[in-house]
Amino acid sequence: ASHGGGGGGGGYSSLGSAPVAVGEPAGPLDPLCFASQAEIEAQGLEPTRLFIGQISRELLDANTTLRPLFDSFGNVQEFRWVQDKGVLYVSYSTFTEAQSAMQGLSSRSIQGASKSLNVRYSQRRNSSS
Repeated sequence: ASHGGGGGGGGYSSLGSAPVAVGEPAGPLDPLCFASQAEIEAQGLEPTRLFIGQISRELLDANTTLRPLFDSFGNVQEFRWVQDKGVLYVSYSTFTEAQSAMQGLSSRSIQGASKSLNVRYSQRRNSSS
């Protein structure tokens, strides 16, 4: 019996045609992954905007590597890669989309990009801090 040669990458069908392998979460997800929009707003955070850290600064083209991953969770409004800091900002049109991306990518290893993605809601920009 042949063990299914050729064809797709297998195992990642839920991410559509994403070119990157995503690992299992390194540990339990942050409770904020499951918080309601009101709880997130109460903490002075943006419910539709994610801050993603722990990304390799060697990653040259986040648009090619990471953008498809975030696109697979919803309608990306902003995708800003700050290479010298190894951080990424991603905004979605709805809280539900941002939440599913956070749940789907938090603490996961992304081939060639991160050993364990740090996904958080970003601080509200108009705060008076």
